[in-house]
Amino acid sequence: MPVPQISVLMSVRNGLRYVDAAVNSILTQTFADFEFIIVENGSTDGTAEALERWAAKDSRIRLLRNPKDENQSGGLNYGLRACRAAWVARMDADDIALPDRFARQIAFVSENPDVKATSCLAYYIDAQSRRVGKSVSDLTSREVFERYMAEGRSPGLMHPGALIETELLKRLGGYRPQFEPANDIDLWCRVADHGVVLVQPEYLIEYRVHGGSGIARAFSLSLQKAIWARDCMRARRSSTPEPTWEQFVAGRRSAPWWLRLNRWRKANAKRLYRQSALDRISSQMFPAVIEMSAAALLQPTYAVRRLIGQRYRESD
Repeated sequence: MPVPQISVLMSVRNGLRYVDAAVNSILTQTFADFEFIIVENGSTDGTAEALERWAAKDSRIRLLRNPKDENQSGGLNYGLRACRAAWVARMDADDIALPDRFARQIAFVSENPDVKATSCLAYYIDAQSRRVGKSVSDLTSREVFERYMAEGRSPGLMHPGALIETELLKRLGGYRPQFEPANDIDLWCRVADHGVVLVQPEYLIEYRVHGGSGIARAFSLSLQKAIWARDCMRARRSSTPEPTWEQFVAGRRSAPWWLRLNRWRKANAKRLYRQSALDRISSQMFPAVIEMSAAALLQPTYAVRRLIGQRYRESD
């Protein structure tokens, strides 16, 4: 088969509730020159059967069965080996790609040949697919990207809306599973060692937001892993060995008490803000207000800046 311009890469396990809508949003793109690599990771809820029906309808779908569930990183790396196009477009099984996503993203990287990875802005949707907010990002210009690099900050992209240069992604070895659930942050940091990482300032996906205490706990771990990814990036840029997870944890525990207290303050402000947003989306307004107030007390500038950019429950 001819090599397409885009390889869409999705890994899924037990995603039956939303997978039909996600797959349909890819197959109905206005830009049609793509292959759709779907890795099925041992689902037990009927997802595999649903994907088989889709694959029988559209020859662009290449359905792969991972011999074992290796979490997101393992599933994506398994599918990455089958990607043939110059660009890999990420997709998750519970999100929606808006019809012009690929057309607009290909136009963006064509106009910006130094960009090695990009993503877009997103509308947040709830379990019923209602729009409940939208994302923000300042990483939309080379000046901001260069400032991030000069300050040793890790660039952030919306993972399921990302478009990544395939050759570089494979050369980097794909995703590093030890950084889950911040494996995407680690990837953007490594891509930034080789080229520009930018956010395309257009709303091209709908990103599903899930509530629950488990999500909040995962966010706390993700924040720690993201800081580790940043520290590894700084180490590479100073030509020193990357710290292991054990070294990273030990270093943070041995820090002076006032530094550990300041880190605790910032981390809990972010966690409480995140939980407040989830509760507002779920219409649990009383805990949302309490959590937002606590976040503002712990880190006022962070909470206020985020509130200005993200207005939940707004209509577009």
